[in-house]
Amino acid sequence: MAVLLIAFGSCRKDEFDEPPSNGVDPGLTVNMKLDSLKKKYLPQMSANQIVTITEDWVIKGLVVADDKSGNLYKTIIIDDGSAGIAIRIDISNYNTTYPVGRQVYVKLKGLFMGTYADLVQLGGYIDSTSGSSPSVEAIPASLVTNHFVAGTWGNPVVPYTVTIAELNNTYKWQNRLVKINDLQFQPSDTAETWADNVNLGSVNRYLEDCYFNDLIVRTSGYCNFAAQLTPKGSGSFVGVFSVYNSDKQMILRDPSDLSMNNARFIPGTCPPPPPPPTGYSDISAVRAAYLSGNSVCDDVFIQGTVISDVTSTNINGRNLYIQDNSGGIVVRFDANHSFQLGDSLKIICAGQTLSEFNGLLQIGGTSPNVPVSFATVLASGKTVTPRITTIAQLKANLTGTNDPWESTLVKLQNVTFIGGGTYAGSKLITDGVDTITIFTATGASFSGSNVPTTTVSVTGILSDYSFASAPNTRQQLVLRGTNDVQ
Repeated sequence: MAVLLIAFGSCRKDEFDEPPSNGVDPGLTVNMKLDSLKKKYLPQMSANQIVTITEDWVIKGLVVADDKSGNLYKTIIIDDGSAGIAIRIDISNYNTTYPVGRQVYVKLKGLFMGTYADLVQLGGYIDSTSGSSPSVEAIPASLVTNHFVAGTWGNPVVPYTVTIAELNNTYKWQNRLVKINDLQFQPSDTAETWADNVNLGSVNRYLEDCYFNDLIVRTSGYCNFAAQLTPKGSGSFVGVFSVYNSDKQMILRDPSDLSMNNARFIPGTCPPPPPPPTGYSDISAVRAAYLSGNSVCDDVFIQGTVISDVTSTNINGRNLYIQDNSGGIVVRFDANHSFQLGDSLKIICAGQTLSEFNGLLQIGGTSPNVPVSFATVLASGKTVTPRITTIAQLKANLTGTNDPWESTLVKLQNVTFIGGGTYAGSKLITDGVDTITIFTATGASFSGSNVPTTTVSVTGILSDYSFASAPNTRQQLVLRGTNDVQ
């Protein structure tokens, strides 16, 4: 009995509190906000002075960008809810200790604050070797833990949703993680490498919104996604907003932050279009598939508006130009068709050939051509707003490889015809700097009309006709009628 009593008496259940799964907050006293810190020393920094922080101030911020992808080098970006700041630390691969989503306390005493090309930075010492332009340099590796106290990790990091126009307030938004909706890369920067991964050089690519605003994306050649290609579509871009003097820049943490799979839009046509319906493909995606080596269209439909006019007989009666919000393309039918300018068509693309005829990409360009029955009229009387541009821009976007503006409606302003005469054949127009050909078939209903002798605006379809004996006639405009010349 005594043994049993001892045994029962020694059995007990102790319950211990488990530590939080995302670590323990060290609980340092926070007595400074980033916004207050920056405002306090803004006059000195505006005069290109470097501030020495002598007070025992502590800030607490959330890491919103680290060096995991290699696009940030020895610079950590934190945000405390009032502002963001870049802190230079002389540690490589610091993301293993201070990853995105980790809270950090920063003891400010003994650090230095200044600007580099108007970007506010904290660092560990002043480099005065350049004489008149001293700079804030990284906190030495041996001193980082004297100033950084790590807190909990795995905290949610939510970007601020802004517009390009709002980023004009560079003081407020610099060094903050932001999200901008309804953007796309400019045509010349679409489906291009993010940076120069061969020579390890940084590259600027340009985003645009629907209102003709643009924004630089600055990417390091050392980052692990430098050789990947920029998105072809439109959508949202998430990155750290930065500045370099008057330039506004975005720094991408990783391509997984992007959601740019919507149809491309034409700037000035706002708001941007919604994603294409299930089972449909953007015309730009069909074009991209051809550039990637596909000679047959995937199992999809396309949908767009007819921008050519078969009644003017300026194009082959079996062809039409069709455009959606992402781009345009020629469809070659197996017989003459009666689809009208402004018809909204649904066309079965699945299994149809993709090929070029003298440089012009076509669906159904080789036999068998697209059956006329594969096209269905969804609506009539639709309009497509032409892209207002210059001759130089037209040529830049019809280069022989990636032709994003080919088979789309464009408009040139303040141009004149060279040489006079009738529309028949190839006519040059000029804006005083460049020239481009307007081609009109001799069988067109308006070929015998005289071209104007005054300065005009010209709307037409940007087309392609390149061959070995006449390489300079590659870019040309196709008119629908004399109403295209105003």
